[in-house]
Amino acid sequence: MLRRLGRSQLSHFRFQSTLSLVGFNNKEVSVNLDGKSVTFKNTFLRDSCTSLESVDASTSQKLFTTAEAATDLSITKEPSVVDNKLKIQWSNNGKILNSTYSASFLKEYSTPAGPRKDLFFDNDRTLWDHNELISNLDSLHHDYEAYLNDEKTFFDAVFNMNKYGLCFIDNIPRPTLDKMNESNVSQWPVAKLAERFGYIRKTFYGSLFDVKNLKSEAKNLAYTNTFLPLHMDLLYYESPPGVQMLHAIDNSTLGGENIFCDSFLAAEHVRKVDPVAYTALTKIPITFHYDNNNEYYYYKRPLVIEDKDITGDFPKIHAINYSPPFQGPFEIGITKNDPAYDMFDDFIRGFQLFEKFINDPANHYEVKMKEGTCVFFENRRVLHSRNEFSDSNGGDRWLMGTYVDGDSLRSKLRIGYRKFN
Repeated sequence: MLRRLGRSQLSHFRFQSTLSLVGFNNKEVSVNLDGKSVTFKNTFLRDSCTSLESVDASTSQKLFTTAEAATDLSITKEPSVVDNKLKIQWSNNGKILNSTYSASFLKEYSTPAGPRKDLFFDNDRTLWDHNELISNLDSLHHDYEAYLNDEKTFFDAVFNMNKYGLCFIDNIPRPTLDKMNESNVSQWPVAKLAERFGYIRKTFYGSLFDVKNLKSEAKNLAYTNTFLPLHMDLLYYESPPGVQMLHAIDNSTLGGENIFCDSFLAAEHVRKVDPVAYTALTKIPITFHYDNNNEYYYYKRPLVIEDKDITGDFPKIHAINYSPPFQGPFEIGITKNDPAYDMFDDFIRGFQLFEKFINDPANHYEVKMKEGTCVFFENRRVLHSRNEFSDSNGGDRWLMGTYVDGDSLRSKLRIGYRKFN
């Protein structure tokens, strides 16, 4: 049975701090947090212990497994609350161990949504269309030297990437090199920008890649001067990169404006207009492939990947997958004997709504990027496109790009919140 404390004991703890002990047994511990009773499983508490007996001081890595924590586990004496911290002595696998839990830790883990607030910052994310982005455009631009050398400017850029999935770095010096190769990657400005918050994600395009005027026998539409439709990159990878960067070194041709669009806003539009079609967009997988230049990549994933743990008003979307140039044949819902046969019609209806929305200029940010500017954008949220261009005016176009995993971005975001929030 759960051992209940006497009324006088409860009153003493209640008036002394926001944390008090309610009761305990060898299965669970109940505490009072800011007037609310919360019961935790003992296995969770033992498994979460960060004492020097449980976590290596140098590496911060656990010294035991969850299965070990749950084996032969009991509380040896009545837990106590000292200085707003819960103290428990365990007997675990024949060893006596001591654990301490702060009121803030217990509060954070008292609800399923609690741990998320210091990990993903949902309330600081914003959907955007043309008007929303234009009205906040100045805040999305950051100086190159300040980004590299000033911690607050760097955090502002990372903050904006979380908020809009998009930001710009200006006043980048022109590279002193004429040609990129794997031996001089670190000398290019876009590499310095990338390595400020993460590790460059090398792909079959290389560590960095050039997007220039017109390459004969191009292996990608981006390497031609024709219109490039809205899309995301490398969705045929099992783990597509989370961030793409494009540094405009030369950009004096006619046309060639970059176009960006918030795919999360488009998906949310479909959800509101046609919930059945939206659901189909989360169920029917799209095939993506790249079979060219002695490379053959393949993966399938739905248009919308949800994250039900997202809090607040922001859409419960983890990622969008949209890249028409690299789509292969559908595999699900296409034959009469397929259980998803009828759902495929809902999917197509949702797909049409999605495309109509993203192709509306009212939902675009279009910009002729200035030379010396680099754009960062979330590859799994922000769709990008490029208008047709011509060098008939004698102009030149040279953008240098690279990829970084989204995990690196989110790591720096969390550290920045600790420091500046």
